Amino acid sequence: TMAKAYDHLFKLLLIGDSGVGKTCLVIRFAEDNFSSTYISTIGIDFKIRTVDIDGKKIKLQVW
Repeated sequence: TMAKAYDHLFKLLLIGDSGVGKTCLVIRFAEDNFSSTYISTIGIDFKIRTVDIDGKKIKLQVW
């Protein structure tokens, strides 16, 4: 069996009104990218980022 590439997995769900910047925040956090162009998200989208906290690998799924 393969070892997991992370110590902990957390799933974070962002909710809010349309057009407030949820997708913008997720893309900025996961990809370190910013776009001032507004494109409405159709359906559900998520990004993954792994971060090191206190020597542990934390995998974040941001929905």
